[in-house]
Amino acid sequence: MGRLLLVGRLIRTDLRHWPLLAVLFVVVVGVATGTLAVGMTLGDTTRADYAATRAATNGPDLMVLTADQLPAERTALRSVARRPEVTGQVGPYRLLRGATLAAHGHRMTATVEGRGTAPSAVDRPLVTAGRWLRPGGAVVERGFATALHLRVGDRITLAGRTFPVVGIAVTTATGVYPGAGLDVGPNDYAGLVWLTDADLRPLSRPELRPGYAMGLTLADPDVKAFQNAIRPSLRANPDVRINTRGRITTEDASNRLLADSESVLQIGGWLLAVAGLAGLVGLATLRTDQQLRRAGRLKATGATPGLIGTVLLAQYLLLALAAAAAGLLAARLAVSTIGHPSESLLRAPVPIGPGTAVPVCALALLVALLTSAGPAIRVARTPTVTAMAGTAGRELTHPAGLTGVVGALPVPLMLGLRLAARRLRRAVLTAAGIAAVAAVIAGMLCWHAQPAASAALTTRTEHTYQALLAITGALVALAALDAVVVVWSTALDARRTLAVARAFGATPGQVTAGLVLAPLPAAAVGAAVGMPIGLGLYWLVSGARMVATPPTWWLLAAGAAIVAGVAALGAIPARLDARRPVAPILDAETR
Repeated sequence: MGRLLLVGRLIRTDLRHWPLLAVLFVVVVGVATGTLAVGMTLGDTTRADYAATRAATNGPDLMVLTADQLPAERTALRSVARRPEVTGQVGPYRLLRGATLAAHGHRMTATVEGRGTAPSAVDRPLVTAGRWLRPGGAVVERGFATALHLRVGDRITLAGRTFPVVGIAVTTATGVYPGAGLDVGPNDYAGLVWLTDADLRPLSRPELRPGYAMGLTLADPDVKAFQNAIRPSLRANPDVRINTRGRITTEDASNRLLADSESVLQIGGWLLAVAGLAGLVGLATLRTDQQLRRAGRLKATGATPGLIGTVLLAQYLLLALAAAAAGLLAARLAVSTIGHPSESLLRAPVPIGPGTAVPVCALALLVALLTSAGPAIRVARTPTVTAMAGTAGRELTHPAGLTGVVGALPVPLMLGLRLAARRLRRAVLTAAGIAAVAAVIAGMLCWHAQPAASAALTTRTEHTYQALLAITGALVALAALDAVVVVWSTALDARRTLAVARAFGATPGQVTAGLVLAPLPAAAVGAAVGMPIGLGLYWLVSGARMVATPPTWWLLAAGAAIVAGVAALGAIPARLDARRPVAPILDAETR
């Protein structure tokens, strides 16, 4: 107990000495974990919304649809409804497909259902505004009404006739607008309008496709087995064209609305972690001197290397758990706002369960270990006297032959290459972070290179684009922070080397240029690697919808802009550090 108390006090004291860096760590890791949590929760949100709506409307297990209004088709529907597996029924009721609906200057395709004025037992649309059907009035499905900006009291023109909107309702007989429709063949992406059967009959036109629809509830939840059982009888008469659509198919059509957004956010969470890692390692490096001196004092008073390593690792692990908790809380708030993409469904609360919390915490702890393990082990193993002096006790070396290669280069380039070669691990992390940024920018360019999305995919693509835009903004912000931190840590790490270079004639401008150039090779490699990775990830998420790739010059220009941005941001700390007087630095090193 005494050891735990000691570790706790040391951690508290350490965190109080560097609150800004601790806050930055929590923010960076929290953004990554929150993004991952949102991506992993969106699918559960849509499923919960569908379940709540289905329960409120007593949604059918199976919809049976005909291609016409022939007597043989109506007879076939009745034979299906008489099967012993059927426990509830609505219809058959008439449909008119392909009707043109005009409202507020918009013209959209609609499917019109002829229903009774009394609510049905099965597929009982839930009215969320206004009232259910009355003669001469129309009820519009809520997702369709939202797309048309319709409210109760507005008037719509449907197949040449005008009706007042008396109600707005939700149903699970179809997927969310513009999801699974009520067509026999492929989805016609039409909205849904309810009229009384008496109002529907005069709308018939030769260009409109008539049909019947019937909703069933089944005793056996295995809807697929029932579909297979009735299929032979439905196909026995070649004049009968009937299709069936089970609730699983309809639910899947609803879930696909956020499928791309889920993938984008999940991939984005890991990319944010990778992008933030370079900056976090740089922040950890900035504290090395302070940690060394404190570790030396603790060792001088009897602390073991194990205790010191435990304190250094534990503080990052605690911060990681705090960041994960903050990310999960932010995800819960975000999902309640963006996790309900369609007004076609009721909103249901979705708690974040262990299936999301465990991967999120694992990501946070992984980032903490990658950030702190190296510095913690190095500080714990440093001898006491060396640690009290504030030096790591090991000289940084350059790859063999580097001095001879760069000796003939201009001073800024020579300094930049030598600084880049001092910390290969830092260069690799910088390249990985830039690759993450380049990947998402390539995905954004690929998005803009695609042909204009069809109206059927507008809702789905809007949410995907918003997710991609949010990830891009977060990654660019992290990359900017990384660029500043990496150059800053490089300047502090090489302060003595740069002071010696200035003592031998290098100007502050040349030192500044060397610091700016140091991360550019890693940035260039990261951009070159990240662009094709981004194209591959976009193809993985979008699948067949990727019909074009961005022009090569787009990718080259984006890569060059990334490298130029790293240089511009790195110039700020480089210029500030290069202005420091040389004498105090060299004097401190000789004491």
